[in-house]
Amino acid sequence: MLDKKLINLKEFNNCTSKINKWYNKQSKILTVITSPYNSTFIFLPLIKSILEQNKKILYVWAGTDFNKEIIEDLKNNNYKFKYSYIEEEEGNEDLVFVNFKNVNKISNCYELCIIDDISLYSLSSKEELRQSIEYLYLCSRRMIIFSVERIVNMGRCISVSDLTRNIPFVEPRIITTRVKLDEDMPYTLYDYLMWFKSNNRKVIIYVPNEEKINKLFDYYTQELKIKDIKIVKFFRGENIKKIDSLYKLKNKSVFVITNNVREYKIDSEDIDIVALFSDEIFYSYKKIIYFCAEVGKNVKGNKTGEVILVGKEISEDMDLAKEITRGYNKEIWEKGLLNY
Repeated sequence: MLDKKLINLKEFNNCTSKINKWYNKQSKILTVITSPYNSTFIFLPLIKSILEQNKKILYVWAGTDFNKEIIEDLKNNNYKFKYSYIEEEEGNEDLVFVNFKNVNKISNCYELCIIDDISLYSLSSKEELRQSIEYLYLCSRRMIIFSVERIVNMGRCISVSDLTRNIPFVEPRIITTRVKLDEDMPYTLYDYLMWFKSNNRKVIIYVPNEEKINKLFDYYTQELKIKDIKIVKFFRGENIKKIDSLYKLKNKSVFVITNNVREYKIDSEDIDIVALFSDEIFYSYKKIIYFCAEVGKNVKGNKTGEVILVGKEISEDMDLAKEITRGYNKEIWEKGLLNY
């Protein structure tokens, strides 16, 4: 039974058909390019087929446990199989899950290795992913790479659009300025922040380091003195519980100034992200793409959040992120997947 979140069934069926055709041919590697947080249900038909053949599957991802989306579906369909998550030692189960940081513990051989860099917030660079692929290449007969881009030039490559939403993917807005952002603010950014405030939005404001967190907090609270906004500092390494409750505040805007780039488990749909000093090396194109996915993943209607990049100039990473997100929208437009 398909997950109720899947709304683009034609796209789903087309993708699973391509995956099955690839598996029945000789190419060892398949790259599936898609947008962040897309569904992993596209792998279930092949996973079920391999389990029925009593062959083993390795699932590599950023999770700290097994993929519940996959396991629950297999159990609901009465599949008899053993599964495990590797923390210390590799087992001999039918379906084995492992975090990217533990791939060096893999020594068994698997019929299929799925490298999932999509379903959770990605902490891996392109080079780190390539190293994982090279290490696992000899441990697997076939390999699927689920990513925002092509990591290796081997094998076949297909793309799949968002299976759970039929709205445009958020593209970042870019503001270039010579203003010192921890001492002053360009008018365009001020207008955005006032709009966020008037609409009780929850805003994550990213900066590259702790010094800028403190300077920006002082500027916003002591110089600007913006009223009716909850402004907090959140440093990398602090407990996420410090800010979890803030996102649930009703009728009040919240600005969180942080250098902790990660997935925030925010159920609310009124989220925006502002990346200050966005031309610095701190912001990779992949981080920016995940910012865009973050503000759009819990949307219930057609209104998504905003991602605002503010820097002295447009960096290569900013430009590439803009190009990739625009490419997502070009593809879903051409496929007729939009809800209007």
